[in-house]
Amino acid sequence: MKLAAPGKAFLAGEYAVLEPGGAALVMGVDRFLNASLRPLPEKKVEIVQRPSGSFVAGELTVEGIRWAGGVADEVRFAARAAALAARLCAAEKRPQRGFALLYENDFAQERKKIGLGGSAAASVLAVRATCAAQERSLAGEETAALAAAAHFDEQGGRGSGADVAACALGGLLEVTVRRPFRAGEDPRGVLGEPPLSFRRLPLAADLRLLLACTGAPADSRILVGGVLEFARGNPARYRARVGAISAAREALRDALEAAARSGSKEPRDAALDAVRRGAAAMAALGDEAKVANVTPGLSRACAIAASAGSAAKPSGAGGGDCAIVLAFDDAALERAARDLQAAAFSPLRIAPALP
Repeated sequence: MKLAAPGKAFLAGEYAVLEPGGAALVMGVDRFLNASLRPLPEKKVEIVQRPSGSFVAGELTVEGIRWAGGVADEVRFAARAAALAARLCAAEKRPQRGFALLYENDFAQERKKIGLGGSAAASVLAVRATCAAQERSLAGEETAALAAAAHFDEQGGRGSGADVAACALGGLLEVTVRRPFRAGEDPRGVLGEPPLSFRRLPLAADLRLLLACTGAPADSRILVGGVLEFARGNPARYRARVGAISAAREALRDALEAAARSGSKEPRDAALDAVRRGAAAMAALGDEAKVANVTPGLSRACAIAASAGSAAKPSGAGGGDCAIVLAFDDAALERAARDLQAAAFSPLRIAPALP
């Protein structure tokens, strides 16, 4: 059985989506993590990541999966997600069937992480594979909820789950946090009271996207941890800064919806302006929190995109990885790609991965 999950790109709402009521605009994009699933005898489980050769083996139990030995970094998100899905199937008294899950590729470019959500996509595929092996059908929203809960646990109790939703559901989504994730939560509780809600948004036919990859990988856990520390120490300033991020997200959402309904120039200009406002709001949060979420490289990518007639902002937590570039005509996107490449960025053209 072949499986695939799209990569993700954050368009707006980073950091504001870390608490209940917050929301983000995310997109599943047309770069895919591929995997294959096959049965194994008895209750044996194997997860292999082909690019690194990393491997973990275990056995299905009434509590999920008991892993034999340590779990390598390259497969730890998959192992966590598979265990949570297996725990759900065991709680539902489903017959236990062994399986092997092989990840056939990763999202690295020239062996460098580029911020497409490899761990999120791996979690999605692990949930799908485990439940498929146990003959437990899943709705897309159920996959997103389970994979996001496992991803949260594996990140040490951090993250919004919006990236996981993009990899599970594809397309352009507004993801809203309904309630906090709970560490180690029973999967039946995750499905019974989902932490996230999803709203699918329309896409303008002339929307064009690319990622400006910096070549400098970021650790989102450190960045998010620094922002949360700022929030605890100065909640009023934190609220003001994430309020500006949320306002830019709302403006971009409204402009993109209007652009999908109308061919006029006004909503397209409003969308580009909202992207630039989102970049400025992220930088202001980083400055106050003393977190390097908008690096000089990301700032430069945003400036280059603006001068080419498009708009850009850091995608995700920032700190490296990539900026997302939006345009509404091919010429502007091509100018941005050319100028970014001349400035030593790696432009990666992307498109929405539709459900």
